[in-house]
Amino acid sequence: MSFTLICLYRPPSAKNIFYEQLQILLKYHTINNKSNEIIVMGDFNVNWDCEKDRKTLKDIMETLNFTQLIEQPTRITRHSKTKIDLVFSNKPKRIIKSYNFISGISDHNFILFSRKLIKSRVKNHFQSSSNRRSFYEFIPRSQRQNVAEALASVNWEPLLCSDDPQFCSSHFTDIVKDVISTYSIRGRQKIKTTSNLPWLNKECKNLMKTRDQLLKQFLKTGLTLDRQRFTSMRNKVTRSLRQAKANFFINIIERAKGNGKLIWQHLNKLLGRHSNKSKNTIELYVNNSIVREPLSIASNLNTFFISSVKEISQRFDSVVCSDNVNDVGQNLFTITHISDTEVAKLITGLKQSKALDVYGINTNFLKEHMDLLVRPTTHVLNMSFKHSIVPTDWKIAAVTPIFKAGVKTDMSNYRPISILPVVSKIAEKWVVKLLTAHLEKSQPSLHPLQFGFRAHHSTDTALCMLVENLKSLLDKSPCVGAVFLDLKKAFDSVNHQILLSRLTQFNISSQALQWFASYLSHRKQCVVLDGVKSPYLDCDTGVPQGSVLGPLLFSLFINNLPEVCPNIFAQMYADDAVIYTQANSVQQVAKDLTAALALMNSWLEDSCLMLNTSKTVCMYFSKRPLNLKQSNIFLDGVELDLAPEFKYLGVILDPTLSFKSHINKVSQVLKFNNRNFNHIRNNLNMKVAKTYFYSMIISHMDYCLTSWSLACPTTLKTIENIYKRSLKLLDKKPTSHHHCHVLKKHKLLNFNNLMKLKRVCLIYKVLHSLAPPPLKQFIRHKESSDRTTRATTRGDLFIPHRRTAFGQNVLSVQGGHLWNSLPQPIRECSTFNLFKAKLKNWLWTNQVCDHV
Repeated sequence: MSFTLICLYRPPSAKNIFYEQLQILLKYHTINNKSNEIIVMGDFNVNWDCEKDRKTLKDIMETLNFTQLIEQPTRITRHSKTKIDLVFSNKPKRIIKSYNFISGISDHNFILFSRKLIKSRVKNHFQSSSNRRSFYEFIPRSQRQNVAEALASVNWEPLLCSDDPQFCSSHFTDIVKDVISTYSIRGRQKIKTTSNLPWLNKECKNLMKTRDQLLKQFLKTGLTLDRQRFTSMRNKVTRSLRQAKANFFINIIERAKGNGKLIWQHLNKLLGRHSNKSKNTIELYVNNSIVREPLSIASNLNTFFISSVKEISQRFDSVVCSDNVNDVGQNLFTITHISDTEVAKLITGLKQSKALDVYGINTNFLKEHMDLLVRPTTHVLNMSFKHSIVPTDWKIAAVTPIFKAGVKTDMSNYRPISILPVVSKIAEKWVVKLLTAHLEKSQPSLHPLQFGFRAHHSTDTALCMLVENLKSLLDKSPCVGAVFLDLKKAFDSVNHQILLSRLTQFNISSQALQWFASYLSHRKQCVVLDGVKSPYLDCDTGVPQGSVLGPLLFSLFINNLPEVCPNIFAQMYADDAVIYTQANSVQQVAKDLTAALALMNSWLEDSCLMLNTSKTVCMYFSKRPLNLKQSNIFLDGVELDLAPEFKYLGVILDPTLSFKSHINKVSQVLKFNNRNFNHIRNNLNMKVAKTYFYSMIISHMDYCLTSWSLACPTTLKTIENIYKRSLKLLDKKPTSHHHCHVLKKHKLLNFNNLMKLKRVCLIYKVLHSLAPPPLKQFIRHKESSDRTTRATTRGDLFIPHRRTAFGQNVLSVQGGHLWNSLPQPIRECSTFNLFKAKLKNWLWTNQVCDHV
């Protein structure tokens, strides 16, 4: 609790300008003071007990909401008693008490006041910052056995004998709901008022109590024996607190199992960040007023989510699509029946989640009672697939509003995430598995430049493909222009008729197409906030965000987007699309991209999709800065913004591909994590310290390392120095200790070898079809000519010819030389894990210490 303290002296001969300057001073500090608390104290030479004397000062202080705290006279002489030493505060409730002592040194008394100084060193993660505690229902541990017995005694025969998918689904849902409601209890969120130190356990408290008793005994007797007893117990308490603190941090990191997100969830709770109030309590600005009531907030958000999508769909004319379903031929996609074994596998593969659907069921409940529920679940699924009907129970979503960024009271800054019924997730996972296998075998398939939500595809490979292509083009021409497209509410505005029409292009049978039509139609959603549900509203467009099947359907919906402009390069990661082209001048690039955007926009309008002009930006890439002020690239007559840098798939791109901004960002994150590491390192054993090291340090360095590690060595030096510091923290060594000793002791790779490991591993994946096929145009074996050479026999990579050093600084060149230098046994490893282990061992064995 910070505050501003102002001490001043007013001479008896001071004029009225003193009050003017005092008023200006206090107004300035009131406006610019973050804590908003000011204490003013000093000798004013104004008798506060005299109304005439204090009038001007009192008017100023009351105007600024200051209260005078001294009650007794502060200057006492033989002839007078005046109150001229004053203390003012604009937060008087924080002043506990004031004192007025005769000093004996001066004719002025000694003034003393006591103020609250309450600030928890560590906030307890059980404490709530909100007085409102919402009710919630849960099954206590004591009732879990009764739940299992109740499910075991259920007669499933009416369900298993029925052929109606609607009845089967509703009957299954009703039975599970009844069991849950029978054994659930309704309670409030528990708020434990434990110590501010969460590692302070009962054993430590008892030892501290004994220590305090021994201290009182020693102070009472003064005996040496009592002093020794107190000292011994004091040291024991210190050791016990250190061990408890160590165990606390060890448990936090071990429970996370290397998941950096979970580690931060625990640490944020510990540090008081993202408290229940900030996480669950939402305030919205609606109709010129702030709305705080949960039902009103949920209703307004649900209306906004639906209406904002309708505004987009209403801009387009009604669409009439022909259903050219071809059930004749081979390799047609059909949704086959599923067995109990497959259902059990899919349930096991579901993520642990306590999020409840609209029926109060979550995946944890289904996984816990899988053996009892797998048989009726399988029957419900098979009836849905047999009749190509998705039950109505599966099409009701509980939407959770997730804050993105910006002002929290603005509804447009929230993203709707759907929590779908649990059984529908199993059906979607089965359909996705079958459809993915079908698309891999048949033609047409997913576009090769669609990197989102596909096996062996990732943000790393997407960015590597983009950087490789950009530098290849820049090696031939002086300029490459790119436009980063931003689709407005892309997933939510998918037109169902157009989607079903485009699915017919992928050899989908009429049975499967009918199931997809049933899956998309008559969907409803409500927003759930603090246990309160808004009224249900119909969702006429879009694929549900948070579903398993939705991303794949969206990828098929925009599959033809890269083919709209065949002369322009394009690639996608779900709805994040980028188009780019090369030319000998900026003017020509701008002309080509403007023409391409016109075609793109026309295709998007035919698809009932809309580009967000304000967020669609462009960038000109070159080997040297072009210093452009305008983009000259237009979309519907509006000139696009020229971005000095752009965050694409989590990596900041700049016009010269130097990655300086991204490396600075990663450096800040690593420095912050290093400070935390330094703070808790003494409380961690080596096993847990390594877990923190890999999850909080290496994971941030590792993200898309194959692309941004191609920056110049000088730029990378910052990351390398931070990595060295992390190594010393891991081994609890001082800054002066050389990092090579730590590398050797723990068999770790230096920063240079970490980059080599990442690059060569990606090359192995490309060569063994474990990475996107488009990368094979840059990374491939040397072709065998009329005569066999040693390079082709060894399986060396073809190194593309690049004219400039800028063009040579790519994975295909740098990584190709690394691959060609590997021993033959490592290259010929049959599995990726074996290859990675042997490569890592070879790099470590040949690692040279740079200790001078």
